[in-house]
Amino acid sequence: MDIIEHMLAAGRLALELSLYLMLPITVVMGGMMKALENKGLLAMLSALLSPITRCFGASGLSIIGLSKMLFVSSIAPIPTLQKLDTLEQDQRKLAASLALVLTLTQANVSFPMIAYGLDIGFVLLSSLVGGVVASAITYYGLTRHILVGPIDDQVKANEAVTVPNKTLFQSLNEGGMEGMKIAINMIPMLIITLFLMAILKDLHAIEWLTRAMAPAFSLLGLPEASALPVITKYIAGGTAYMGVMVDQIEQGVISAKDLNIIAGLASNPVDLVGITIFSVLGPRINVIFRYALAGACIGLLVRASMHVIWFS
Repeated sequence: MDIIEHMLAAGRLALELSLYLMLPITVVMGGMMKALENKGLLAMLSALLSPITRCFGASGLSIIGLSKMLFVSSIAPIPTLQKLDTLEQDQRKLAASLALVLTLTQANVSFPMIAYGLDIGFVLLSSLVGGVVASAITYYGLTRHILVGPIDDQVKANEAVTVPNKTLFQSLNEGGMEGMKIAINMIPMLIITLFLMAILKDLHAIEWLTRAMAPAFSLLGLPEASALPVITKYIAGGTAYMGVMVDQIEQGVISAKDLNIIAGLASNPVDLVGITIFSVLGPRINVIFRYALAGACIGLLVRASMHVIWFS
């Protein structure tokens, strides 16, 4: 086992992914989303769509969280969810909104994978369908015993979002800097994860887990190697999943078709890292998190089924 070589290899791959794939995307998408937010367009959108989101139980403000998850990163919706924790008195809508966001794909993982054959259009579609299902099941089923609060969605959406007086250039620059921080901050964890996965591979632990899961993946028409990125995702998070997936594709053991099938199951923030982060965003979110997580899991099953049916 060459530990130093594993460290260097992990560093090279992590830098390549972060600086050449993730950084341009997070900077551009972060700048665009910040400009829309600062001009008040996201607030207008959330207020406009609140009658629609009310149909499946989510708050109008959840549209902003949805937009940031789909087009910036898994970290970007956190401020919006914290506002929801403070402003949304209806616990059922709070749980449904969180379930919606947890079901979506993360832009910082999905957009870089376009270069390797990911069908981003279908990923976004499955995210929306799965998210709506997760939200509706959480609101109408899992939390039906919780008392409904009095605050109206549209009022909260207007109160929750303040529009700063900034020029377009300032907004683009601010959002781009936030996007750059997201990409740079992922480098240490990505290096450590890739290094640990290489060590576990040398110790044959990954081989054992892969063989154990292989029968289930074969039923979906996936190769045995596809178990590795999925295991990585739920242990170490989406960034680590992307790193391992890219490595597997470059080695030729996973195809673009396999990538698109797996994306329905693995492209989401529900993993050990994500659960730790989202469950502690606020005291009220902490109380209803188990309902949101259960609803998100149902939504993710819908997403996974869509990808298996469409790409098999």
